[in-house]
Amino acid sequence: MSIRDAKKEYVVEMAAKAFLESSVEAVTIRDIAQKAEVGEATVYRYFSGKKELLLATANYLQNVVYDRYFKMDHFTGYERIRSFFRVYLHIFEVEPSYYRFIHSFDMYGDLESRAGMTVFSDGLDRFYHKFREAYDEGVRSGTVSPVDDPELFYYASTHAVLELCKKLAAGKPIVRQDHERNPVREVETLVNLILDRLKGPAYREKEKSKGPF
Repeated sequence: MSIRDAKKEYVVEMAAKAFLESSVEAVTIRDIAQKAEVGEATVYRYFSGKKELLLATANYLQNVVYDRYFKMDHFTGYERIRSFFRVYLHIFEVEPSYYRFIHSFDMYGDLESRAGMTVFSDGLDRFYHKFREAYDEGVRSGTVSPVDDPELFYYASTHAVLELCKKLAAGKPIVRQDHERNPVREVETLVNLILDRLKGPAYREKEKSKGPF
C-alpha cells in the first residue's frame, strides 16, 4: 500500500469513528479532518465531498463487520445459520451505533448514482453467499428445513431484522409501549422466529437427545 493510500484509508477510519460517535448528519468534513489530524484540503484531495467519504466509510464498515463477525466456517449446517442471524443481535447489543449509521446512510440522498455504491452493493453479495452455503449444507444434512425460495427467504428475513435494528437503534421512544419494551429481547424474538423456521428435523432430534440440561 502506498503512503497516499494509507493516509486515505486512515481518513476513512477516522470518518467511521466520527460517524459512529455522533451521526452522519452532524459530522462535517472539518470534524473528520480534525479527528484525522489533517487539513480539510487533504480530505478534499481524496474525496470530492461528504457523500464520497460517506460511501467509502460504508464500504469500510461493511468489510469490518464481515471480517469480524461472519467468519463461521468451522460450524456446519444449521449451526452456521444460527450464528449468521445471531450476529445481527450481537451487533445490536454491543454496537447499536452501527445500525444508526446504516439508518442515516440509507436516508442520505443521491448516493445510488455514485460509483462507490456498486462496490457497496457487490460487497453485500458476500453475506448472501455465506448464508446460502450454510443453508445448502444444512438441507443436505437435514439440520436445516428447506424453504421454497432460499434467496427470497434470505432477503425477506435479513431485511426484517435490519429494519428492526435500525428502527430501534435510531428511533426515539414515542408512545408508552416503546418505553416498556426491551429492544434487545425484541430483536432476539424476531431472530428466533426466523431460526425456528429453518431448524431441520435432524437438528431438532439432536436437541431432544441432549435433554433439558
